[in-house]
Amino acid sequence: DEEVFGMTFRIQRDSYGETKYHDLKKDGENIPVTAHNKQEFVELYSRYLLNEQVQGPFQAFRRGFMLLMDSYLLKLFRPDELELLICGSREDIDMNELRKGAVYAGGFDASSPVVLWFWKILNDLSSNMKKQFLIFATGSDRIPIQGLASLRLVLQRNGPDSDRLPTASTCYHVLLLPEYPSMEKLKERLLYSINNPEGFGLA
Repeated sequence: DEEVFGMTFRIQRDSYGETKYHDLKKDGENIPVTAHNKQEFVELYSRYLLNEQVQGPFQAFRRGFMLLMDSYLLKLFRPDELELLICGSREDIDMNELRKGAVYAGGFDASSPVVLWFWKILNDLSSNMKKQFLIFATGSDRIPIQGLASLRLVLQRNGPDSDRLPTASTCYHVLLLPEYPSMEKLKERLLYSINNPEGFGLA
Protein backbone atom coordinates (compact mmCIF):
# COMPACT_ATOMS: atom_id res chain seq x y z
CA ASP A 1 0.00 0.00 0.00
CA GLU A 2 1.58 3.29 -1.13
CA GLU A 3 -0.65 5.49 1.06
CA VAL A 4 1.59 5.14 4.10
CA PHE A 5 1.63 8.78 5.25
CA GLY A 6 -2.09 9.42 5.75
CA MET A 7 -1.74 12.81 4.06
CA THR A 8 -2.79 14.43 0.81
CA PHE A 9 -1.54 17.37 -1.21
CA ARG A 10 -4.11 19.54 0.60
CA ILE A 11 -2.72 21.17 3.73
CA GLN A 12 -4.48 23.01 6.50
CA ARG A 13 -3.39 25.90 8.70
CA ASP A 14 -4.87 27.95 11.50
CA SER A 15 -5.54 31.61 10.70
CA TYR A 16 -6.72 33.57 13.76
CA GLY A 17 -8.76 30.63 15.01
CA GLU A 18 -10.12 29.71 11.57
CA THR A 19 -8.96 26.56 9.77
CA LYS A 20 -8.03 27.23 6.15
CA TYR A 21 -7.12 24.76 3.43
CA HIS A 22 -4.70 25.05 0.53
CA ASP A 23 -4.07 22.64 -2.34
CA LEU A 24 -0.37 22.36 -3.11
CA LYS A 25 -1.31 21.20 -6.61
CA LYS A 26 -4.52 20.90 -8.59
CA ASP A 27 -7.03 18.54 -6.96
CA GLY A 28 -4.60 18.15 -4.04
CA GLU A 29 -7.31 16.86 -1.71
CA ASN A 30 -7.53 13.69 -3.77
CA ILE A 31 -3.80 13.07 -4.24
CA PRO A 32 -2.32 10.99 -1.42
CA VAL A 33 1.27 11.51 -0.30
CA THR A 34 3.16 8.30 -0.99
CA ALA A 35 6.75 7.13 -0.91
CA HIS A 36 6.80 7.81 -4.65
CA ASN A 37 5.76 11.49 -4.50
CA LYS A 38 6.88 12.54 -1.02
CA GLN A 39 9.81 14.57 -2.39
CA GLU A 40 7.41 16.59 -4.55
CA PHE A 41 5.18 17.16 -1.52
CA VAL A 42 8.11 18.47 0.56
CA GLU A 43 9.22 20.80 -2.25
CA LEU A 44 5.72 22.19 -2.83
CA TYR A 45 5.07 22.55 0.90
CA SER A 46 8.40 24.34 1.43
CA ARG A 47 7.72 26.68 -1.50
CA TYR A 48 4.30 27.48 -0.07
CA LEU A 49 5.61 28.21 3.44
CA LEU A 50 8.64 30.25 2.36
CA ASN A 51 7.15 32.11 -0.63
CA GLU A 52 3.43 31.96 -1.27
CA GLN A 53 2.18 32.15 2.33
CA VAL A 54 4.20 35.28 3.11
CA GLN A 55 3.38 37.13 -0.11
CA GLY A 56 0.49 39.08 1.44
CA PRO A 57 2.38 40.30 4.53
CA PHE A 58 5.51 40.96 2.47
CA GLN A 59 3.66 43.06 -0.10
CA ALA A 60 2.04 45.07 2.71
CA PHE A 61 5.49 45.64 4.23
CA ARG A 62 6.91 46.56 0.82
CA ARG A 63 4.16 49.11 0.15
CA GLY A 64 4.70 50.73 3.54
CA PHE A 65 8.45 50.67 3.14
CA MET A 66 8.29 52.24 -0.31
CA LEU A 67 6.09 55.04 1.05
CA LEU A 68 9.04 56.05 3.18
CA MET A 69 11.87 55.28 0.81
CA ASP A 70 11.53 55.53 -2.94
CA SER A 71 13.73 53.47 -5.26
CA TYR A 72 16.24 56.32 -5.65
CA LEU A 73 16.90 56.46 -1.91
CA LEU A 74 17.20 52.67 -1.71
CA LYS A 75 20.11 52.79 -4.14
CA LEU A 76 22.05 54.90 -1.64
CA PHE A 77 22.27 51.99 0.81
CA ARG A 78 24.25 48.78 0.76
CA PRO A 79 22.33 45.62 1.81
CA ASP A 80 24.05 45.57 5.23
CA GLU A 81 23.09 49.22 5.79
CA LEU A 82 19.45 48.49 4.95
CA GLU A 83 19.49 45.60 7.43
CA LEU A 84 20.82 47.94 10.10
CA LEU A 85 18.14 50.52 9.29
CA ILE A 86 15.28 48.02 9.42
CA CYS A 87 16.42 45.52 12.06
CA GLY A 88 18.80 47.46 14.28
CA SER A 89 22.33 46.64 15.35
CA ARG A 90 23.82 43.44 16.80
CA GLU A 91 26.72 45.23 18.47
CA ASP A 92 27.59 44.58 22.11
CA ILE A 93 24.87 45.71 24.49
CA ASP A 94 25.84 48.54 26.83
CA MET A 95 23.32 48.56 29.67
CA ASN A 96 24.52 52.00 30.75
CA GLU A 97 23.11 53.33 27.48
CA LEU A 98 19.79 51.65 28.21
CA ARG A 99 19.87 53.17 31.69
CA LYS A 100 20.30 56.70 30.29
CA GLY A 101 16.91 56.56 28.63
CA ALA A 102 15.09 54.69 31.40
CA VAL A 103 11.88 56.04 32.92
CA TYR A 104 10.53 55.12 36.36
CA ALA A 105 6.88 54.79 37.36
CA GLY A 106 4.49 53.48 40.00
CA GLY A 107 6.58 54.69 42.93
CA PHE A 108 10.04 53.82 41.62
CA ASP A 109 12.70 56.43 40.96
CA ALA A 110 16.37 56.29 40.00
CA SER A 111 17.42 55.89 43.64
CA SER A 112 14.98 53.13 44.63
CA PRO A 113 16.82 50.08 46.00
CA VAL A 114 15.14 47.72 43.54
CA VAL A 115 16.11 50.00 40.66
CA LEU A 116 19.76 50.18 41.78
CA TRP A 117 19.89 46.40 42.24
CA PHE A 118 18.25 45.93 38.84
CA TRP A 119 20.95 47.88 36.98
CA LYS A 120 23.70 46.14 38.92
CA ILE A 121 22.28 42.74 37.95
CA LEU A 122 21.96 43.72 34.29
CA ASN A 123 25.51 45.04 34.08
CA ASP A 124 26.84 41.77 35.51
CA LEU A 125 25.05 39.59 32.94
CA SER A 126 26.92 37.85 30.14
CA SER A 127 26.54 39.20 26.59
CA ASN A 128 24.16 36.38 25.74
CA MET A 129 22.01 37.00 28.81
CA LYS A 130 21.87 40.72 28.02
CA LYS A 131 20.42 39.80 24.64
CA GLN A 132 17.96 37.49 26.37
CA PHE A 133 16.91 40.36 28.61
CA LEU A 134 16.29 42.62 25.60
CA ILE A 135 14.13 39.90 24.05
CA PHE A 136 12.18 39.57 27.30
CA ALA A 137 11.69 43.33 27.75
CA THR A 138 11.32 44.55 24.16
CA GLY A 139 10.68 41.52 21.97
CA SER A 140 13.99 41.88 20.08
CA ASP A 141 17.69 41.54 20.82
CA ARG A 142 18.56 44.20 18.22
CA ILE A 143 19.77 47.66 19.22
CA PRO A 144 17.77 50.47 17.55
CA ILE A 145 19.75 52.54 15.07
CA GLN A 146 19.31 55.54 17.43
CA GLY A 147 20.92 53.60 20.27
CA LEU A 148 19.65 51.81 23.37
CA ALA A 149 18.72 55.03 25.16
CA SER A 150 16.01 55.59 22.53
CA LEU A 151 14.11 52.53 23.80
CA ARG A 152 13.03 54.47 26.92
CA LEU A 153 12.60 51.37 29.06
CA VAL A 154 9.99 51.94 31.77
CA LEU A 155 10.63 50.32 35.17
CA GLN A 156 7.32 50.25 37.01
CA ARG A 157 6.63 49.13 40.55
CA ASN A 158 4.20 46.23 40.55
CA GLY A 159 3.12 46.20 44.18
CA PRO A 160 4.99 45.24 47.37
CA ASP A 161 7.21 42.22 47.81
CA SER A 162 5.64 38.98 46.59
CA ASP A 163 6.58 35.75 44.84
CA ARG A 164 5.29 37.11 41.54
CA LEU A 165 7.75 37.15 38.68
CA PRO A 166 8.74 40.25 36.72
CA THR A 167 6.60 40.72 33.61
CA ALA A 168 7.13 42.81 30.50
CA SER A 169 4.89 44.62 28.05
CA THR A 170 7.13 44.39 25.01
CA CYS A 171 5.00 46.73 22.87
CA TYR A 172 5.55 49.60 25.32
CA HIS A 173 8.92 48.55 26.77
CA VAL A 174 7.44 48.42 30.28
CA LEU A 175 9.01 46.14 32.88
CA LEU A 176 6.83 45.46 35.93
CA LEU A 177 8.78 44.65 39.09
CA PRO A 178 7.40 43.88 42.55
CA GLU A 179 9.36 45.69 45.26
CA TYR A 180 11.53 42.73 46.25
CA PRO A 181 13.31 43.07 49.61
CA SER A 182 16.76 41.95 48.45
CA MET A 183 18.97 41.89 45.38
CA GLU A 184 19.23 38.12 45.65
CA LYS A 185 15.49 37.63 45.32
CA LEU A 186 15.27 40.16 42.48
CA LYS A 187 18.06 38.39 40.62
CA GLU A 188 16.52 34.94 41.07
CA ARG A 189 13.07 36.13 39.93
CA LEU A 190 14.42 38.23 37.05
CA LEU A 191 16.68 35.52 35.65
CA TYR A 192 13.83 33.03 35.77
CA SER A 193 11.64 35.37 33.71
CA ILE A 194 14.45 36.18 31.26
CA ASN A 195 15.05 32.50 30.62
CA ASN A 196 11.31 31.80 30.18
CA PRO A 197 10.07 34.86 28.28
CA GLU A 198 7.08 33.21 26.60
CA GLY A 199 5.34 32.72 29.91
CA PHE A 200 5.78 36.19 31.35
CA GLY A 201 5.61 38.63 28.45
CA LEU A 202 2.50 40.72 27.94
CA ALA A 203 3.12 41.63 24.31
